[in-house]
Amino acid sequence: MATRIRDRWRNPGKQNSIEDSATALAYICWQLALTSARNLHAEDFFYQDDRQRVAVIQEYLIFLNHVSDRLAFDRLSEAERPIFVSTLAHSSAAQLQRNASEVLGAGDYRASFIDLLNQRNTDYGQCAFSNGAAGYSLLRTFGDRIKVIMGDDQTNRWVIDQVMDVDGPQLVQKLKKSLSSLLNDKGASSPSGSGKQD
Repeated sequence: MATRIRDRWRNPGKQNSIEDSATALAYICWQLALTSARNLHAEDFFYQDDRQRVAVIQEYLIFLNHVSDRLAFDRLSEAERPIFVSTLAHSSAAQLQRNASEVLGAGDYRASFIDLLNQRNTDYGQCAFSNGAAGYSLLRTFGDRIKVIMGDDQTNRWVIDQVMDVDGPQLVQKLKKSLSSLLNDKGASSPSGSGKQD
């Protein structure tokens, strides 16, 4: 199950701000997270209830936020990157708040998302990410998070393979393409590495 990603500005001649780019990418991250959760169901993994499904979507959204930060390292200046990452996180939290409230009812999903994102960034930050690709340790940690939510029954126990071998690498590639399109006007700096290497 694919989703059509709109990652090009309607007016390519207009100079868009870092905040505009981050807000647009947050919506793309939401679309990718939602599609990934639906794809798990299409691959015969199953959800016990909507709360479990939303938790999976949230984990995908957190992974996408982290990867966006790692990819932005090579494209944005030291002054731009914190603005971009913060706007992306808060826009993603707003997307989750709006949608989770409709499905699960009232609650402060925004604050819990930001708290969990900070926790995951600490874990993911110890993992390799080089040459625009997630290393094995990052994909494994991400897969473990999804598996914990989905459970360890006979069917869902294999979800880690789906996440590590298919979803994770594909999401990084899609995100890289979208980020490149959105920041095309920004005069990306030359690659200088993305932190921890393999």
